[in-house]
Amino acid sequence: MNNGNQLLNKLRAGSLRGIIFDFDGTILDVREPLEKSINEVFTYYKVDVDMDTTFQEIGALLETIQGYPLPKVLLESFEIFKHITALEGLTYFKQLRIAIKTFSKYLEYSKDATLYPGVKPILKKFKKFSDLYIVSHNKTETIMNHLENEGIDKFFKGVYGSDKIPVQKPDPMALQPPIENYETRKRNEFLMIGDMPSDIIAGREAGFWTIGISSGVSKKEILAEQRPDLLINSLDDLLKLVEKKTISESNIQKSIKIKSEE
Repeated sequence: MNNGNQLLNKLRAGSLRGIIFDFDGTILDVREPLEKSINEVFTYYKVDVDMDTTFQEIGALLETIQGYPLPKVLLESFEIFKHITALEGLTYFKQLRIAIKTFSKYLEYSKDATLYPGVKPILKKFKKFSDLYIVSHNKTETIMNHLENEGIDKFFKGVYGSDKIPVQKPDPMALQPPIENYETRKRNEFLMIGDMPSDIIAGREAGFWTIGISSGVSKKEILAEQRPDLLINSLDDLLKLVEKKTISESNIQKSIKIKSEE
């Protein structure tokens, strides 16, 4: 039996002790605020962009720096700019203005971001048999504000933002805080769900089961390179798989076979 089917069987049987979610791009839909920020700022500065590439690049950076205070972003800006293709060839100060403006706009617009449609049903399902956690690079206070506004804060046993984790993902030690809640534990009793390669790497190296969700920033092809145990389009599709409902997209079914095809 391949790893994807084994994981689904565990979820159906309710045999996992803990399920850890990333937040932005996994629970919170950040695509619209991110696209809006990029469009607005790059149009204002008259910089042509390949939206698909720029979205991927800036989205990956925001995943890392969103918990940083602005002074730290400024200090590391030279390294940050190297990862944004659309800023190549511009003066350093123009790069700085565009990057900071985009970052600021995203923080502003993301306050109004909403949950993905499948979030509440799957939390209700999983809460029946597993402890639920969030490990994110966003600030704990920001995460809690969203959870409380949506009325889902009580689903989680622990929420660990950038200010509460010892290191950032993909370092597996970022996932250490949740499992410290247990006197005894086996690593394969835990699952990491996220939309970024860093989520999959951290989960895999921690010895956890992993699920990649392509509804966030990273494309399915990018997530597939990290070979999660299960790779799907959305939490809604995950719920359908767990409840054994039919999903029409064959690529979702094929994704279950990732590990068995090695």
